[in-house]
Amino acid sequence: MSERRPTVLRRDILKIGGATLLPLASILGLTAPIQRAHAGARAFESNSFDRAQAGLLLSVARTLFPHDFLPDKQYMKIVAVLDAKAAADKSVAMMVGAALGAFPDDFATMKEAKREDYLRTLEGSPFFRLVYQETLVGLYGDPAVSTLLGYEGSSVEHGGYLKRGFDDISWLPTNKPLLK
Repeated sequence: MSERRPTVLRRDILKIGGATLLPLASILGLTAPIQRAHAGARAFESNSFDRAQAGLLLSVARTLFPHDFLPDKQYMKIVAVLDAKAAADKSVAMMVGAALGAFPDDFATMKEAKREDYLRTLEGSPFFRLVYQETLVGLYGDPAVSTLLGYEGSSVEHGGYLKRGFDDISWLPTNKPLLK
């Protein structure tokens, strides 16, 4: 008769960890970026957008690529790039201004699912493509964000992944060889 081991799924671990860590993160103030959704938009110096438009673009960027642990300043860098593009090209400024003017007044305060639904209606539009592309490149091309996401950087100069990080997976059993 074989001994049956209990199955623990990754999802179960995440549920337990989330239920334990979220209150702790709240106590330590790590959830503050969620509560300060438009704090960064107030300090933004714009050439093309007013404060409300900058706050709306911040909400759009956060909705497209939501990382609650990232501070608003990371997303405001994207708004600054969009502002620079709009300042350099009046057609971009008009297109973004018109798209933002059509947004619901309460977009920033809507539940996330409703914001996502609204943005889905804009998919394929020049506005959506521009904001999506700038947010994608602006977030994941930023070394500060990569560090916050846990990317340890290039390993080429450290001997490659075989010598750095290949076998640092802590959840694999240690008594069985990975390769035979």
